[in-house]
Amino acid sequence: MSVQTSPQMPRSETGPKGRGFRVAVLLVLTVIVGLGLCEGLTRLFLPAFDPSGRFEFSHPVGSLMLGKPGTVARQAKNTGDYDVPVLINMHGLRDDNDVFTATPDDILVVGDSFTWGWGVEAGDRFSDRLRILTGRRTFNLSTPTDIEGYAELLAYARALGAQADRVVIAVCMENDLRRYAARSDGEASLPDTVPIRHWLSTHSAFYLFALTVVHQTPWLRTLAVEAGLITPNLEGISRNDDDPAIIRASADRLLDIARQYRALVVLIPSRALWVGPSRAVEDRVHGAFVAALRQRGIDVLDLRPLLEANGTPLAYHFANDGHWNTEGHALAAHAISQHLAR
Repeated sequence: MSVQTSPQMPRSETGPKGRGFRVAVLLVLTVIVGLGLCEGLTRLFLPAFDPSGRFEFSHPVGSLMLGKPGTVARQAKNTGDYDVPVLINMHGLRDDNDVFTATPDDILVVGDSFTWGWGVEAGDRFSDRLRILTGRRTFNLSTPTDIEGYAELLAYARALGAQADRVVIAVCMENDLRRYAARSDGEASLPDTVPIRHWLSTHSAFYLFALTVVHQTPWLRTLAVEAGLITPNLEGISRNDDDPAIIRASADRLLDIARQYRALVVLIPSRALWVGPSRAVEDRVHGAFVAALRQRGIDVLDLRPLLEANGTPLAYHFANDGHWNTEGHALAAHAISQHLAR
């Protein structure tokens, strides 16, 4: 008598479908174990890539993100352009001086990542060089932000007890111009990063190591660029719109700030003036913004002529990063000190 399988009795998956599922699970587990092993070995033998020692802006103050107070970390570029120490004081600022002690004889310097000193030693920033050239104490109030954020940073300094009224405001022409009156309050705090890449760069040593290898191996970097995984430095420059309303709104917001201090606005030119398809537009925007500031009676120092004087303005920037190198900071410090001495 034959024995039939009960409909209630489960059949074992022994066919192609079952084997395929088991292979897929085994493959996933192998990849996870392999990546875990790579991560562990990288942290063990290449501790320089451990993301826990890398700097990031993680301390909220109002709508701003500053450095975590007391941080001692490093800021490194996967391309090898820089690897510098970063020390953050009790107020979340990258400054040896305590802004609480600032007096009317001192200088407050406010700006974005350029002024913060992205990629350079703290002592090589134009704010610190300015201290030597002028003989006056300087206080660096900077973090990646925009004109609205500059006002908030200065208000933060006042709340901490700063009495200084001489202010240098460094405006980045690549991304500071916008319709400030129409902007929502949350717009300034939106991260300018790809979430997955940002998470990996702050959690995975192996990712940082692999990315460094790709950047520093020409043929791998070429493949990554062609695949769209890497955007070449000079192709990722923000572009300005030739919009008079944006010029007016940005200049008016700076005027609101300048009225409260003895302010000097320093313009950091956009690299799009010198590369890319929108150079004519950037030239018009730059000229119009300089004119708008002067029409409002704002003291302005345009660094464009100085950067272009030797015919190689991009030489003042890192090769694989849009920020100024030490030569750029030195040029800015010299120009600002001369302007303030008038």
